[in-house]
Amino acid sequence: MEAKKISEALQDAEVSVLKALAKKPLESDELAKTSMLSRDIISRACLWLQNKALITVKETPQSFAALDKLGEKYVAEGLPEKKFLAAIKEKPLYTDEIATKANLDKQEITFSLGHLKKHNIVAFEGGKIRLLDKRSLEQKRHDELLLERLAKEKEVELNLLPKEEKFAFDELRPRGIVRKIDRTIREFAITDLGKKVISATTDEKRIGLLTPDLIKTGAWKNASFRRYDVETAVPKIYLGKKQAYKAFLDEVKEELVSLGFEEMTGPLVETALFNNDALYMPQDHPARGIHDIYFVNEPKYGNIESYKKILKEIKQVHENGGKTGSLGWQTPFDAKESARLLLRSQGTALSARMLANPDIKIPGAYFAVARVFRPDKLDATHLTEFNQLEGIVLGDKLNLRHLLGLLKEFAKKIAGTDKIKFVPAYFPFTEPSVQAMIFHPKLNKWIEAMPGGIFRPEVTAPFGIKVPVLAWGIGIDRLFMIREGITDIRQLFSQDIEYLREAKI
Repeated sequence: MEAKKISEALQDAEVSVLKALAKKPLESDELAKTSMLSRDIISRACLWLQNKALITVKETPQSFAALDKLGEKYVAEGLPEKKFLAAIKEKPLYTDEIATKANLDKQEITFSLGHLKKHNIVAFEGGKIRLLDKRSLEQKRHDELLLERLAKEKEVELNLLPKEEKFAFDELRPRGIVRKIDRTIREFAITDLGKKVISATTDEKRIGLLTPDLIKTGAWKNASFRRYDVETAVPKIYLGKKQAYKAFLDEVKEELVSLGFEEMTGPLVETALFNNDALYMPQDHPARGIHDIYFVNEPKYGNIESYKKILKEIKQVHENGGKTGSLGWQTPFDAKESARLLLRSQGTALSARMLANPDIKIPGAYFAVARVFRPDKLDATHLTEFNQLEGIVLGDKLNLRHLLGLLKEFAKKIAGTDKIKFVPAYFPFTEPSVQAMIFHPKLNKWIEAMPGGIFRPEVTAPFGIKVPVLAWGIGIDRLFMIREGITDIRQLFSQDIEYLREAKI
């Protein structure tokens, strides 16, 4: 009964292919001749039959030798080394005389001379080139035999070439005289189920598509219809879509905008002024070394002339605390170092730029998805180039509780988890500071994901900001890993087509 139902659902092309395979397995070319169908139709029919388990496909990779463009030329004119020998058959000649007589270009002369000297067929004699062995002109070499064969047969399977001609092929190929063609030979065979189905198939013509003409003429009334099988598996269709991680970042942006945040932007090549100095990071801090920051070699310094007033305030804060009530770092501050160019190493540089923006709103909330760069090891949890979700919230009477509530909300909405805990932390630019830990079920451990704090007066005062500023920087890559159960951060930027196709967005 199953075979009968399957047979009633077969298309005409599928029936033709099954009948052609009923006697013996066939390769693609043989199947085309036997079934009298085009290659495209056969390809589709075989794919459908394979999905229904009515045929099997055996794929065998094969390599063929064929003439390349130069090969076609040399078949007609002869190999340049042979023409070289023919030119000096009667007497020794200079290379320029050989080039003229044999009509060879400089490259052909150079190769021929080196090749023939290597095999002791020619030698120099008073600046001229003399033929040592005239038999080399009379005997056909294996490379010539190979070219003649390819000119006649067009393509020859490499495995069928004699050992000497295979060696000749390997020598001629780098010269662009012959080329290798790789093909996959497919052999189709009918399965036991396919045999049962073809036995249950009649020669009766069936209608597979009801057209306007069939309806108008009434021809459909006396015809039988092909069964429409709604259970048969069909090939998957992969539509174009956003890369999963990119789609996630866009989703996060939309979520934050809906919460009232505005997006911040800034350059990837940043100055030390905003990446470090404005964030109250001392100029002798270890994290400002080449092991933690990529510095730009040329140009080495950027233009910070428009930030002279802010730079002056920042300098005072670093050296003595300025008007903040702090003692500062009590170390000399090099204003030139603030102009040093580097690749942005932390998203907080965007927050510093926002504080310097005269159009900043108070109260206000800002965020940025920032690409940052650090010379780090490459493993399942670290990359040298990654993303941070950075943000600040400004307003009167804001405190640490507001920040903890904000981070908890982010964990639920962005990471999709309520397993979060807070531990004290230290950052040069916030006080108090906190690290939000999120539990990763697949790694079965807590990971650092959302650091934050309240900007110190040493950060806000130089910009003239007099209200509390909540600051947070989320490891957005890790949050996506938690949400999707990914254990290797490198998969976020993977080019694995299967992963990209199956990844949910």
